[in-house]
Amino acid sequence: MTEIHQQRTWRVGVLLCDDLHVELRSRWPSYLALFEALLSDEQSDLSAVGYRVHDGEWPAAADSADAWLVTGSRASVHENPDWLSRLQGLVREIDDRGMPLLGVCFGHQLIHSALGGRTERSPHGWNLGAYPVRCEAEFAGRAKGDPLNLYAVHQDHVVSPAPGFERLASSPRCAWYASRRGRTLTVQGHPEFDQEFFLAIMGRVREKAGDRAVDAAIEGLPSTDHTPLVQSFMREWIRQGPDNSRGAA
Repeated sequence: MTEIHQQRTWRVGVLLCDDLHVELRSRWPSYLALFEALLSDEQSDLSAVGYRVHDGEWPAAADSADAWLVTGSRASVHENPDWLSRLQGLVREIDDRGMPLLGVCFGHQLIHSALGGRTERSPHGWNLGAYPVRCEAEFAGRAKGDPLNLYAVHQDHVVSPAPGFERLASSPRCAWYASRRGRTLTVQGHPEFDQEFFLAIMGRVREKAGDRAVDAAIEGLPSTDHTPLVQSFMREWIRQGPDNSRGAA
């Protein structure tokens, strides 16, 4: 008799810290949809479940998912929105359990702040597009010293990392661009963006950052995009599962 092996499905809790602008929703139905696309590949074993924590939608417990992802946001960690401390507490619990935890942009900053690091406004102002980033270790199929091209949209950055984090990528504009510790992985860029979405969101950012910054970011986009490599790395990070030695459920 042939054995049938049932494929495991990983439930990924996406802790949504923002919503899409209304004018973007005719093309992209929700911010969650971008992460559903990021988690999708031929294995079809990663299932995204969204929680709009910025609007009071919270998971029942840290074990409501097998892995967690903290998204980007227009909010700022150091401006301390009213839902921030609860999210920081949840992040600490997820980290204590050794569960896979990922953060992008605001999520990258939030995780570091929750675990003992510090963020600030960047002295460079708006950091847009695929500004120069260098891998400090092997990361997402890129060797140490290789460039890493991702879309970025941020004003804040991590200035003091949480204890124990390894730097994976850095830039003169952003010293802690990507990092990891245990089962936690953080990236300042937006691996959920593709070029179409980045160009669309620049229409909104232009009002705040100004024509000069936005035009320079668009004109400076490189021909090589490493977003698919980082997306694949994130999916495999989740599939590695928890660090059971730390008491994950």
